[in-house]
Amino acid sequence: MSREHLRSIYTVRINRFSEAIRRQARLLNVLSLARLLALVAFIWLFVAGIKHQVSICYLFSLLMSIVFLALVSVHNRHKTRRELFRQLKLLNETEISCLDHDYQSLPDGSRHADHTHPWSHDLDLFGMGSLFQYMNRTSTVRGDRLLAEMLTTEPDSGQTIRSRQEIIARLKDQVDFRQSFTARGRLIREKEEDLEDITSWLSSRSYIRKHRWLFYLALLASMLTVAITIAGIFDTSRYWYLLLLLAFNFTLLSPFFMRTNRYQAVISKKHLLLEGYAGLLKIIAGNRFDHPDLNTRREKAEKGMKEVRKLSRLLNLFDQRLSMLLGVLFNGLFLFDFIMLHLLENWKEKNREEILEWIGLTGWTDAMISLAGFSFNHPGYAVPVMEEEQEALEFTRLGHPLIPDHKRVDNDLLIRREKVVVITGANMAGKSTFLRSLGVNTVLAYAGCPVCASRFRSGFHGLYSSMRTSDSLKDEESYFLAEIKRLQSIVRLMETGKPLLILLDEVLKGTNTTDKKRGSEGLIRRMLHHPVRCFIATHDLSLGELESAHKDEVVNYCFESYINGKELTFDYTIRRGIATNMNASFLMKQMDIMDDEADG
Repeated sequence: MSREHLRSIYTVRINRFSEAIRRQARLLNVLSLARLLALVAFIWLFVAGIKHQVSICYLFSLLMSIVFLALVSVHNRHKTRRELFRQLKLLNETEISCLDHDYQSLPDGSRHADHTHPWSHDLDLFGMGSLFQYMNRTSTVRGDRLLAEMLTTEPDSGQTIRSRQEIIARLKDQVDFRQSFTARGRLIREKEEDLEDITSWLSSRSYIRKHRWLFYLALLASMLTVAITIAGIFDTSRYWYLLLLLAFNFTLLSPFFMRTNRYQAVISKKHLLLEGYAGLLKIIAGNRFDHPDLNTRREKAEKGMKEVRKLSRLLNLFDQRLSMLLGVLFNGLFLFDFIMLHLLENWKEKNREEILEWIGLTGWTDAMISLAGFSFNHPGYAVPVMEEEQEALEFTRLGHPLIPDHKRVDNDLLIRREKVVVITGANMAGKSTFLRSLGVNTVLAYAGCPVCASRFRSGFHGLYSSMRTSDSLKDEESYFLAEIKRLQSIVRLMETGKPLLILLDEVLKGTNTTDKKRGSEGLIRRMLHHPVRCFIATHDLSLGELESAHKDEVVNYCFESYINGKELTFDYTIRRGIATNMNASFLMKQMDIMDDEADG
């Protein structure tokens, strides 16, 4: 599937949803007019009934009020559908922009950035123009977190990677399912603290559990209210008993009122959020998957959908106590607080262990949809092979996924038994980009995604890098000390015997040439005793001498630059050997920074 084919798929969908939006707009106009007419008819019939004392007018007035409320419900439902179509249209417009590498409007995940992480800072995983921003289509807080976690956590084993690859392969072509889920999730407008509030509510306890008799008393009060109301039809003087009941009920409620308010404050206004979760679970439950793990999750979603919707409705009803009028009537006549607390605590006891799992299921699906969408948008990428028994590293047409196709230069590389790959080359020749390409594609492989290569075979290993160390004024730590500590962390992890892929870019930049060479050579020799693969990019050509001293353990590769007259060019292609051309002095002369005599 070509990029133009992808563009045509998204364009067709944009046109489809644009037409759906227009249809919904026309329907909403008709419903608005019908709703207005029903309201006018209700008022006119009610006034006519009073004016002419015609009972039939009251009956038709009641009917019109029911029609009006039904039209309001239908209008709101279609208004939501129109917003859903708008989100779907926007999603497809975003996909077309991303095909052109224009994705700066997407959330960049800056809050996940961690300068101390083993690789995420060096590989630009978060922030503007990052890998996360490029592939992120999440619409839930949990999904956003989980996607970031998948890009920053090593999987348990190669089997975990293969399992993710299978799931992504099943989801990638289900465009309708993926986009329906994402669009519905965006309608929720979830906030970071919402999930914390739900978790806090689940761990709290209500006084209704200690005083269960309050619930039975509320049932008795409700029955009395109904009985008095019915009796009042035959003798209106009996309605005065309701005032006595109101006084008794509020006297009973008063010691518990503040505790009920505190209980509600935690979970108040969460019914729309939970209704949104129920909608996401419904989408999962309504889909058919050709994968056992996905079908197991679908079955869980089926139960979760019903229970979460039930909780949403309970909370919506509970929130009615905040209304001045309804709160007084419901509590005064039915001891509403006690009944609702009992129902909510019953729901909690029944589903406490599962609700976070159901919410987690929506987050997991959300994150996997982003990965599947990345796979769908890159049909030419290869499915990586990462196995514990694999010794060689083999990459064919390896490139960086954030560099547009027409600008990217891909590279081939085969490393058999060698543990250290020394990469020399001039400034801007492509060393750092190659290291980041290798690192980013390893991260994609961890997540189960296809990688920017036509072939990618590697052993299963951990990842660590030291490419962009920064100093810390807060900790009074120099750049050099920060780098030394970073290298110390790598060595300590390496000495545990864990297989590692290590990416180093110009180590020991903060010291003199002699000290830097000695330290670099010592670090490389230490690595030879451990199960690692280290790629080290350097300007220090003398490190290339280690290949002859450690045959079959150290190998030299380079990126060359070419000076033709006053023109400096690069081919960004990795090749065997040590670099022969440097360009710093050439650039300085071209920019009139140094004198020609300095060559001497």
